[in-house]
Amino acid sequence: MNDLMTKSFLSYVDLKKEAMKDLEAGNLDMEMAATATQNQIDHNLAQFLEEAEMVKKEIGFIRDVLGRLQQANEESKCLHKPEALKALRIRTNADIVTVLKKARSIKSQLEDMDRANAANRRLSGYREGTPVDRTRTSVTNGLRKKLKELMMDFQELRQRMMAEYKETVGRRYFTVTGEYPEEEVIEKIISSDGGRFLRRSWRYKTGTTRRRRLRRACLSCTRCSWTWR
Repeated sequence: MNDLMTKSFLSYVDLKKEAMKDLEAGNLDMEMAATATQNQIDHNLAQFLEEAEMVKKEIGFIRDVLGRLQQANEESKCLHKPEALKALRIRTNADIVTVLKKARSIKSQLEDMDRANAANRRLSGYREGTPVDRTRTSVTNGLRKKLKELMMDFQELRQRMMAEYKETVGRRYFTVTGEYPEEEVIEKIISSDGGRFLRRSWRYKTGTTRRRRLRRACLSCTRCSWTWR
C-alpha cells in the first residue's frame, strides 16, 4: 500500500509533463495554458489523493485488527479456564464484527471513488486515458486489491479459528463422555451454549484430577485404614 501511494506521488511531476504534452496540439497560449493546467491538475489530484489516503488508513486499521485476531488465536491455545476462554471469545467476536463493518464502509468509499472518477472523465482535460484519469484509476484499483487481499486473509484466519475451536469442543466432549462427537453434535454445542459446556467439562476435569490426587495420597499413606472405592 505504501508503494502504491508513493508511486502515485512520485509520478505526479511526470503526470504534469504529460498533461502539458496534451496541450501542444491545441491553439491556446502555451504559457497561460501551462499555468491553468498545472493549477487544475494540482487541485484535481490533491483532493482525490486526500480521499485515497483516508481509505488507506482505514485499510491499515483492518490490518491492525487482523493482527489482534491472530494474537488472540495463539493465546487461546494456552488458555484452559472457561472464564478466560469466554472473555477471549467475546473480544474476538467483537473484532470480527469490527472488521466486517469496516470492510463494508471501505467498499462503499471505493464505489464512491469509482463514481467520482467516472464523473471526472466528463471534464475537459481529464478524459479517459489522460494522465490524471490513469492515476485516479490506478490508485482506486490498487486500494480495492489491497482490501480484497486483507479480506481473504481474514476469511482464512476466521475459518482456522473456528476449526480449532471445534477441535477444542470435541476434546472436551470426549473428556466428559468418553466418546468422539460427530460434526453435527459439535455444531449444536457451539450454537447453543459452548461456553456452558466448556465450564462443565472443566469442572469435571478438575474434579477428576482432585480425586486422582487424593487416591494417590491415600495409597501412599501406610496409616490409611480405609480402601479407596
